[in-house]
Amino acid sequence: MTREILDDTDVDPVDLDTTDLIPVQPLGGLPTHPMDTAEIDWARDRRVTVISTIPAELAAEMAVARPEAEPPIAAAARDPAAPVSAPAGDPEQRTRRVGDSDRQRLTPAPARGVEADGVARRRQRAASLIDRARASLDEGDVTTAVDAAEGALCEADEAPPPGIVEVIEPARPLLTRVFAAYVGALSEVAVLAPRAAEIARERLGEHERALIARIDGVRTLEELFDGSGLGSTDALRIAARLIRTGAIRVV
Repeated sequence: MTREILDDTDVDPVDLDTTDLIPVQPLGGLPTHPMDTAEIDWARDRRVTVISTIPAELAAEMAVARPEAEPPIAAAARDPAAPVSAPAGDPEQRTRRVGDSDRQRLTPAPARGVEADGVARRRQRAASLIDRARASLDEGDVTTAVDAAEGALCEADEAPPPGIVEVIEPARPLLTRVFAAYVGALSEVAVLAPRAAEIARERLGEHERALIARIDGVRTLEELFDGSGLGSTDALRIAARLIRTGAIRVV
């Protein structure tokens, strides 16, 4: 809703005091009254500029911290006689090239597992033979007992390192009793058989032949063993082998 403003002729006039007003100059004109100016002393207001050394110090620290790049290593010239490696999957990987010419096939080394398996099998056979020697000796079958004892010691002699001493050494007293039961008393005299030299040459070893060379038909087994450097088990084993092969007889 709007309302018209009616002309009011009864308004009192207002007198304005314009004595203090500065006349407005037209645009583009020059000022008619003087302007206050300020004097500037450039020599007094100049400031001395101080150069900071921080950027230079930072640059020096960064140059020390950053390692210098190593020069690239030049590839060495290949020797013509050097072996050439075969690519993956090449059937000739087990060969080597000598002087870029002849090829020689390398024989693979035996695996350690094969060697360990051989020792295990000999250990098992020796333990089984020792059990047979014990059972046969208890039954009075000395011949079977001495065959089993000899077989157990042969397994120990032929076993690869580290050997089967953990099986033989605990059974050594049993083996000594088996050989002693077969040989008999050491006070008996050993006599050579007619074919002793032939038997020793074809079927006996160095220790057996050395013992045969000392037999004269007078000395006893104990006298033959003295000074031989053999232990009781080894001496009785050699005597039992000589008797079993027929090289000597005991009287």
